[in-house]
Amino acid sequence: MRWAGLGILSGLVLGAVAVGAAAQDAPLTAARDFSGVWTTYREPGGPPRAGGPIAATPEVPFTAEGERRRAEYAKLVGEDATPGSFSGDNPAAHCVPYGMPTMMQSAGGYPIEFIMRPEQLTIIYEVESETRRVYMPGHGVPPEKRLPVRQGYSEGRWDGDTLVVTTTDLSDGQDQRTYPHSEEAKIVERFHLVPDEKVGKALEYELTMTDPVYYTQPISFTKKWMPLKDGHIMAYNCTEEPWLRLLDKRREQLEAGEPITAKMADVIDVYE
Repeated sequence: MRWAGLGILSGLVLGAVAVGAAAQDAPLTAARDFSGVWTTYREPGGPPRAGGPIAATPEVPFTAEGERRRAEYAKLVGEDATPGSFSGDNPAAHCVPYGMPTMMQSAGGYPIEFIMRPEQLTIIYEVESETRRVYMPGHGVPPEKRLPVRQGYSEGRWDGDTLVVTTTDLSDGQDQRTYPHSEEAKIVERFHLVPDEKVGKALEYELTMTDPVYYTQPISFTKKWMPLKDGHIMAYNCTEEPWLRLLDKRREQLEAGEPITAKMADVIDVYE
């Protein structure tokens, strides 16, 4: 009888949790539903554009440590150290998912898809089929079960019809295209649908990132997407680990004062 009583109690507790979570699910109105495939906003009939505004501001507010890390990375990949320079090697050339914030900066040249449910927003960028999950209140992952990843861990909440997303638990992002960051970075994004007489509707976006390791002040950028008519996401996958091995090999050469000559073939055998 005791075990039966505990079973009934457990059922009641689980039921209460489920009801509590469901009670926090905000209904998806038209103004809150970003579902669909989107591309970088452009004037109707205008020329196609790449991912949108991704160039760095003229003076990125690096700390001394941030500048040191950025300069080291530039040497590892053979890149011009000037902020905003995209010369040299890069993770995308080795099929590595972009991670944050580059995933959201670049999305648009290749399409990006939003799948909305009251409990979760799923964001899929076509490149590498990179996927983010934004958990709404009552549906997240407990802190002790989260793992640092390139996309980080994202939680959302509604501020009127603006979706505010906070991302933490990021792995070190020294290779982010414009704004590298440490594992201490925190990102806040704001998504908002607006009517547009030319394309029907547009999705406005703002990102702000703070990182005491890399930056002396918050950095931010904005984007704007429009629906991609008859658009869909195609499969596009690879892996990250070989890229990290290549950076480690080049770092060994840098620290030894040797020329940085390591190639992908030096760290991975495609026939293994």
